[in-house]
Amino acid sequence: MFEEDFGKLGLNENEQEVYLAVLKAGKVSPQRVAKLTGVNRTTVYSIVRKLAGLGLLHEDLGSKVQYLSAESPEAFGRLIDREQRAVEEKKKAARRLTEELAAFGAGKHYSVPRIKFVEERDLSDYLYQRYPAWAESGARRDNTWWGYHDHSCTETYGQWIDWSWKQPPRGVSVRFFTNAADSERKMKEKHPDRLVKVLSDSKDFDSSMWVIGDYTIMVQTRERPHYLVEIHDSVFSRNQRQLFKTLWEKD
Repeated sequence: MFEEDFGKLGLNENEQEVYLAVLKAGKVSPQRVAKLTGVNRTTVYSIVRKLAGLGLLHEDLGSKVQYLSAESPEAFGRLIDREQRAVEEKKKAARRLTEELAAFGAGKHYSVPRIKFVEERDLSDYLYQRYPAWAESGARRDNTWWGYHDHSCTETYGQWIDWSWKQPPRGVSVRFFTNAADSERKMKEKHPDRLVKVLSDSKDFDSSMWVIGDYTIMVQTRERPHYLVEIHDSVFSRNQRQLFKTLWEKD
């Protein structure tokens, strides 16, 4: 009746027989266990070492004859506790390795881009959720959002834009090209550090592209369904940032 539960704990049939024989006997030699269970004596010794290592059996080595006794059944609970701690340690090690090996594999001159596609149904929540990461990354650079911003994004997600200006870090600035629209003019009046330049021939641009820190974010809000593409890549973002800075200074 114990077989299924023992099996879930990783004990095979012979290991179960050895443990139960020792538990029932109270104190018993390995030789006696072999006779009681029918398990080969050499195998019994191997099993005893495993069960003792798991904290389920105790070996009395203080006398000429080796005796075995079973730890209390509560030892199974302690076994699970140890396994859980080991799993947590493995998770921590995996997280550390993920970060360290990504940097190691990428090297100093090559970055591995991480790309995220967000559908319209999740877009609004994603903007609020990801803004702190974007802003933090930008603060490590020039703390400026560069790019092109379509007026339809302001009209659809204006509340998020207003909210973002109230968030840390302070000193954030914006340098966006945009198209002529009342929504952009009003937004500029509310946020003086949100500098925009109108592109006279911007009718063919209908998607926003923001560059902030190591992120480049593309947002399509002119047509349905809306969507967002986030690219986390320091090399790509650095080049896009330099492109928009050059265009801004020449315009």
